[in-house]
Amino acid sequence: MPAGILGSVAAFLFAAQMVNVPLLGGTSGHLVGSTLAAVVLGPWRALLAIAAVLAVQALLFQDGGIVAYGANLADMGVAGGFVGYAIARLVGSGVSGPRGIAAGAVLGAFLATLCGAVGVSLWLALSGLYPLDGILPMMLVTHVAIGLLEAALTGAVLVTLLRFRPDLVSGLDGAGAAARPAALVLGLSGAALAVAAFVAPFASALPDGLETTAEALGFSSRARALWSPVALIAPAAAGIIGTIAAGALAFAVGRTLSTPDHDAHR
Repeated sequence: MPAGILGSVAAFLFAAQMVNVPLLGGTSGHLVGSTLAAVVLGPWRALLAIAAVLAVQALLFQDGGIVAYGANLADMGVAGGFVGYAIARLVGSGVSGPRGIAAGAVLGAFLATLCGAVGVSLWLALSGLYPLDGILPMMLVTHVAIGLLEAALTGAVLVTLLRFRPDLVSGLDGAGAAARPAALVLGLSGAALAVAAFVAPFASALPDGLETTAEALGFSSRARALWSPVALIAPAAAGIIGTIAAGALAFAVGRTLSTPDHDAHR
């Protein structure tokens, strides 16, 4: 798969993650896209895309933080992508055709979100911040609604791809190649920039699942906001910069790994 597709998917995921949607219970959520990327790219390439997104968020936006980068990658990239991919493959093997792909990805996205919540709870408990038996139930409760949102958005994007660009959805079997990759890269990149510029500035300001849990359990004051390099830039401009940076980083990594020896041993 061309590095440009990897870069454009990473750019789209970065932009999508900026759009928080209000949910029941006074919280908000956004598309993570790990399962979606795994179904489209395969789990290992999806991990690279998520890694690029998280790196830009940590370095430019101080979102998630550099110290927590490994934990976030484990929760969102490894647990999110590989769990979602495994479930999507399992369901897809039992239900043939596009319906099986979509159903598997929807279920995988929901369960992957809950797995990510379990991972966050484990890290926080191991850090001594809060006992696991207190934080885990709260994280699971708040992430049920977020998981349903993740599943719905994953299904909506995937059904659209299956309808108009089924050649792109090859991650489950690793077969085939996208037709007109240049047009695909331009389309995904354009969509990512449009979301970052015109949708992300109107994202919900409600706390996300972890922030809601931290407020409810009384350890939200332990968080320390750091200055972000893009803090003084207009939200739309910051979103565009981050989207381009995530796409460029994933593209560079994809080009680096696309060697003859690497391709021969995939």
